[in-house]
Amino acid sequence: MRFSQRIGVRPAPASGLEEASNGLRVALWNLLHAAALPEGTPSVGYMKQNARSIWDHLGWRTDEISSLFAHNRTELAEYWFKCDWPEFFDLVEHIAALVGRDSSSEWYGRCNTVLEAQGCAYRFIAGHLAPLTNPTEVAEVTAASESAIPAVATHIRDAMRFLPPNAEVSPRNSVKEAISAVEAALKNLSGDPSATFKEGLAAFESKYGELHPSLRIGLLKVYGYTSDEKGIRHALMDETADVTLDDARFMLVVCSAFSNYLVALSS
Repeated sequence: MRFSQRIGVRPAPASGLEEASNGLRVALWNLLHAAALPEGTPSVGYMKQNARSIWDHLGWRTDEISSLFAHNRTELAEYWFKCDWPEFFDLVEHIAALVGRDSSSEWYGRCNTVLEAQGCAYRFIAGHLAPLTNPTEVAEVTAASESAIPAVATHIRDAMRFLPPNAEVSPRNSVKEAISAVEAALKNLSGDPSATFKEGLAAFESKYGELHPSLRIGLLKVYGYTSDEKGIRHALMDETADVTLDDARFMLVVCSAFSNYLVALSS
């Protein structure tokens, strides 16, 4: 944060869930454009390969790609700075994956540094932008999306795909996937693929040791929040019930942390 922002004379950068500020676009362009469309004769083949991927993503004619990097950058920049926010983040995800294919963790880390500095409402987690900014929350969801239990990782990644900035936003389905990640962890670790949540938790404790009674009760109450007649999972049965983005983000983080905790206890 700059001096003027620290002392409150100038506001800190901010870019909300349904926007992509000009400052954010400039900062991400400065980070990504040279890596995506590099200059220099030795890089022409690589530059055109990347350009074909980007042009395909945008639905542009690939036979109009130039051998001149400056021309291609100009074409891309015109779209980058004018497109609506959903298409902008679609493109950012695509280019970040493109330039990070050989060192993805480094590039996603650099992108997240820019996103944070510009006050963006999204961070990269497992190659996808998710509406989380708290470092602890990001770390928990990242760990769950890379879980040693494949079903857990799949459900968490699917939960993120139903959140902004993705095109098919569905908090209802995101919650469903997040809950399924916890159930998948318990089924895997208990060794009973048909276990309910309570059965799986009991089998887990029998196998790995009892949880503190207060913790067990707390976990069951959180699950009850999703499953009883007034909970989120009940709301999933009622298409008229409102499942909010806040509900979905809460359950994504909680279910990720719970899944990670179970895996850690079983190690």
